[in-house]
Amino acid sequence: MIPDSKELGKLNKKLDKIGQNLFKAAKEIPDSVTRELALGANDIRNTVITSMRDTPKTGRHYRRGKGGKVHIASSPGNPPAIDYGELVRSIMFNVGNMEVEVGSIGGAPYSIFLEEGTEKMEARPFLGPAVDKHEKEILERVGNTAFEVIKGGFKK
Repeated sequence: MIPDSKELGKLNKKLDKIGQNLFKAAKEIPDSVTRELALGANDIRNTVITSMRDTPKTGRHYRRGKGGKVHIASSPGNPPAIDYGELVRSIMFNVGNMEVEVGSIGGAPYSIFLEEGTEKMEARPFLGPAVDKHEKEILERVGNTAFEVIKGGFKK
């Protein structure tokens, strides 16, 4: 049976309304995704800071100056142990439009040497493991958020 033009007109109006709603919903995706990325970046930042605080201090012992404080470093492969706190204070995140940056921002230019190691020192990775820990959950949250926004376009 071929639908009459009246039925097709109704269907076209419904489809047009869905299309308009989806277009409106799609405009919400960047803000929703950015919010989820910011939450994920904060999770990564917190994990980095916690890992430095809780790292096993089983590395070398250093004395700071004559009669100064003794610092016990972390062992290779573990996050760096907090000494003066410059690195841990520098762990921040910046949020842009559907992107985030997490890392040592500003105060600790030596962070890359700790993360990746040097010719004379084995790595004390802290950022990579934190990203690895949260990557899957962040991607799932971003995907779920985008899906929910799109799904909302069908409900309006």
